[in-house]
Amino acid sequence: MHQHGSDCLDLVARRYSCRRFRDEQISDDELGVLLEAARLSPSARNLQPTRLCVVQKAEGLAKIDRCTACRYGAPTVIIAAYDERRSSHPVPPKGPETCDFGDIDTAIALTNMENAAASLGLAACWVGAFDHDLVRELFRVPEPYRLVELLMVGYPDMEPSPKHGERRALAEMVAREAFSDAGVA
Repeated sequence: MHQHGSDCLDLVARRYSCRRFRDEQISDDELGVLLEAARLSPSARNLQPTRLCVVQKAEGLAKIDRCTACRYGAPTVIIAAYDERRSSHPVPPKGPETCDFGDIDTAIALTNMENAAASLGLAACWVGAFDHDLVRELFRVPEPYRLVELLMVGYPDMEPSPKHGERRALAEMVAREAFSDAGVA
């Protein structure tokens, strides 16, 4: 395998969902790398609908704790949303599986931030279990913004679980030319 490809796969394999963080704030430079990774992320039609709110002060983190039990002690929380007015919507809709691509665009940005965190020796965890209405109220989220996830970020205070390395074989998830040829059950 090409060295750069191997480096990329090593990074992706190292990333894990951290659920215990040290009580030490990340640096402004580290935060800048994460935010730049989000900014550089692709989006449908390059409309760039993703909107982020960084929460690091004690008052803001206390508000996050009111919204979710899943902060895990992270010193930095990034509220990830998208502006529905800027996201791509297929017109006309092409079928029932078509969606507002803002969700996908924001998920890509979150993934890039999570991988950037791993490259810096930081850890992260996506959290979807939060009170959307309370986040919207406490952090003054404008109405056209759609909340997607919270990203917890910091220095890890745990190792990945043994289950982290358990992955299905490629043959179980990849088909060639048509899904009917897949060994997917």
